[in-house]
Amino acid sequence: MQPGGFWLISDFTGKITGMPFHGHAVMGYEAHKKKYIGTWADSFGSVLVTTTGTCSKDGKVNTMIGKGYDPMQKREITYKQVYEIKDANTRTYHMYDVQGKNEKLIMESVSKRRVGKLNTKIKGPFTHEIAGPSGTVFYLGGPQQARPPEGRFKPGTRVRLVRNAGSYCVVQSETGITAHVTTGALKPIKKN
Repeated sequence: MQPGGFWLISDFTGKITGMPFHGHAVMGYEAHKKKYIGTWADSFGSVLVTTTGTCSKDGKVNTMIGKGYDPMQKREITYKQVYEIKDANTRTYHMYDVQGKNEKLIMESVSKRRVGKLNTKIKGPFTHEIAGPSGTVFYLGGPQQARPPEGRFKPGTRVRLVRNAGSYCVVQSETGITAHVTTGALKPIKKN
């Protein structure tokens, strides 16, 4: 979560007190202001909460503070949102109601990626190979170059193009890794 643009950080669907609920957050780093900013909106209120915050030096914990109206409590509150990357497959999100020095947890989410077997040989057809002298880094959870990559594909690694998303693509490697890579790192394999 280090400086590097905007990204979807959380998208929640579920039930709260028996009612359907959907919440959505976007967060990023504004280089010209040298600070993190974010937004939060949900189906319980007709309010857009804007937040500002900081990120830990290792890029794994982002803390955002903002004010907004809480329709359940019928008052304006100070929100604290904490996003944390626990490991390559686990993310947590906590939202607090802050009153002075007291913080009350009002929402919690733990997201876990379903991980298949890695390093399992996949049979073709492969559409591309990784180009360049040093290969390319890959991201398992999304094209979020604002955090460290989960690994690197060696030059010549064969991949199958799953989805072209503009500057990034989703690929599946011959070793079974499905990940995001920069589109410029892909070289089409010539058909014979």
